[in-house]
Amino acid sequence: MQYGKKIILTILAIQTISFLILMYLGHYQYVTVLDMTVSKKERDTAQLINTIFDQIKDEYGRYGNEILSNPKVAEAFAKKDRQELLNLTMPIYKELIQRNEFLSVMHFHTVDNHSFLRIHKQESFGDDLKDIRPIIVKTNISRKMESGLEVGKYGVSYRVVFPVFHKGEYIGAFELGVDIKYLISKLSISNEYVPLFLISKKAAEPIFMYSQGVDDYLAKFSDDYLIIKYKSSSEEEESVLDVIDERIISEDNYFRKQNKKEYLVFKSFILKDYNERDVGYFVFKNEMDYYKNTIMFIRWFSVITAVLIIIVIALLVNVLIKNYTDRLNEQKDILDFQAHHDALTGLPNRILFSDRLEQAIQKAKRQKTEFALLFIDLDRFKQINDSLGHMFGDKVLKVISKRLQGIVRKEDSLSRLGGDEFILLVEDLKEEIDVSALAKKIILVLAEPIIIENNTLYITTSIGISIFPKDDTDADNLLKYADAAMYRAKEEGRNNYQYYSAEMTELALKRVVMEASLRKALEDGEFIVYYQPQVNGKTGEIIGMEALVRWKHPSEGLIYPNSFIPLAQETGLIIAIDQSVMKIAMKQVAEWYSKGLNPGILALNLAMKQLGQESFLETLVTIMQESGFKPEWLELEVTEGEIMKNPKSAIEVLKKISDMGIEIAVDDFGTGYSSLSYLKRLPIDKLKIDKSFVDGLPDDEEDVSIARAIIALAHSLKLSVIAEGVENREQKEFLVKNGCSHIQGYYYSKPIPSDEMEEILNNRDTKFNN
Repeated sequence: MQYGKKIILTILAIQTISFLILMYLGHYQYVTVLDMTVSKKERDTAQLINTIFDQIKDEYGRYGNEILSNPKVAEAFAKKDRQELLNLTMPIYKELIQRNEFLSVMHFHTVDNHSFLRIHKQESFGDDLKDIRPIIVKTNISRKMESGLEVGKYGVSYRVVFPVFHKGEYIGAFELGVDIKYLISKLSISNEYVPLFLISKKAAEPIFMYSQGVDDYLAKFSDDYLIIKYKSSSEEEESVLDVIDERIISEDNYFRKQNKKEYLVFKSFILKDYNERDVGYFVFKNEMDYYKNTIMFIRWFSVITAVLIIIVIALLVNVLIKNYTDRLNEQKDILDFQAHHDALTGLPNRILFSDRLEQAIQKAKRQKTEFALLFIDLDRFKQINDSLGHMFGDKVLKVISKRLQGIVRKEDSLSRLGGDEFILLVEDLKEEIDVSALAKKIILVLAEPIIIENNTLYITTSIGISIFPKDDTDADNLLKYADAAMYRAKEEGRNNYQYYSAEMTELALKRVVMEASLRKALEDGEFIVYYQPQVNGKTGEIIGMEALVRWKHPSEGLIYPNSFIPLAQETGLIIAIDQSVMKIAMKQVAEWYSKGLNPGILALNLAMKQLGQESFLETLVTIMQESGFKPEWLELEVTEGEIMKNPKSAIEVLKKISDMGIEIAVDDFGTGYSSLSYLKRLPIDKLKIDKSFVDGLPDDEEDVSIARAIIALAHSLKLSVIAEGVENREQKEFLVKNGCSHIQGYYYSKPIPSDEMEEILNNRDTKFNN
């Protein structure tokens, strides 16, 4: 460290002495000083221009997004309704002009790079801009926002171009542009005189394509360059013009006297367009009297100051190095902790856990001992986040982590892997029964009520356990096996612990393969719809049908829902499957109605996950419109258990659906835990008696009592009722006799494909035998 300090001091001394020598020599090198001044001016100008461009991009990016957020704008553009589009955007254009007089472009472009509507030049449209407006071409290709400087028919502008979509379809580009005069106005504020912008004639060619108004925008400077007029009658602009001449084209700077004053004239910052082609550059005029009068004073003052500074630096450098080293070590410790610990709970994270697990494996191998991994997962924690918010969920996780820390031994390692998953490494294991006792203790402690902000919560826990070396000696496998055992604990009803067994790996693999197959099935359209008739048990007439999904697997054949729906619900794929069934079934039923057939009401099963989507109602309406399906033809079935998971939210969503004229049925009624107070508030039209209560009819006394109770409850609430799973005449006659005349089940028909269903519907006189 001492050697390093000496080096730093020596370098500092050499730099300072060199600086003094250069300053002394610079006293006689006035031109060098001016070059430094010009260089600084160029740097400052470049920084300011880039900042202004960034501000334009941000500000007009917001304006453009606000304009396009109005769906009427995109709709008018999509319909090619130029007058409506003008009516919608002209007030905004006028408002933006008032904010910035240099707003020069507000322009809609077609997909094929033609002008559709210039708000700033309404009479001019339809011209092909492909060869002169590369930024528009790029936007139409990339379909992303683009920005940059570009020369157009009406001037030089910094342009922000937005892609425009309507109902997911790309329909063209929308452009906002600010004239370069805005940049000149900003530069004028930070300079003594208004800067001039020289544009090459080659770059200005697009402007000359539009002959009107060119003389108001450009003035000749030389054979190769033109001046962009900032203001037509600007005295300051004329003052700058008086001292510049064509020398500025070939020289970076020169001096010029005017009215007994000397001026420095220099060019700065070559502007490039969107394609990195040179457009032109700025020319500045600065008075030099100030520099002449003050340069000697500044030079000598700098010499004296430099001597004092080197003395102070020599005294302070040692302290600075020490403080820097201390802070560096402190920051290193903080960053190391943050990199290896969970920010919310302070527990070791996955990185640190992985390191400790590897160390535990090596130690266990050397000492020939065992250890256990406990994979701890909180049951249904997502419901807490969804209902009470993530901040509330974070507080729960902090409580859980403190409880776990209070249980484990000091030599054990507790980590948070993420979300609601914790992992516990228990070393020096003597007996597996010790792990079982610990797992039971964890379950009991975490089951104690948690009180946060007047809310009392009860958390259950599922734990999976893997043992080294019995289950494996590889770190990744041990963690994977503990995870698989945890999932088995959840499958066994949650709130328990399970040890790993070899069959779990096979089940986990099947689960992964099944999920991948489900995703591919959605992509390839392998899901088909079968229809099971719903029949009036008194007359035998078809009153409707339930749409039931089937998976037509290319190699496994027809797969029934109970084989894949549970996994689809767990992974969230049920939403996409439900939507696929909706599209197929609605299109088919609408087609039957168009043929003059009478399929009755279409019953669709929907998961609450689907109903809970913000876009569900919009998706439902879109599918009905696209298929020509009427709301009064539709009945949505939601299971009782799904409703009671969040009854308040269910009431709100189902009411919106009911207001559309769609019937709502409670499926599998009687199998859940419905509250009658909620049931009477639900906007439902029908109760569906579950098959489990139909199977024992008419001989099982409990099934008889339950069926009669459900029918009586439906009638008292003025709801219709239907029984599913009816398989024989005795069941049907009992139900009809007791007031349930709507029947569904194998007694009348098993679920059948659409072609067989259409044959039944085509025979108008066909009735099912009673």
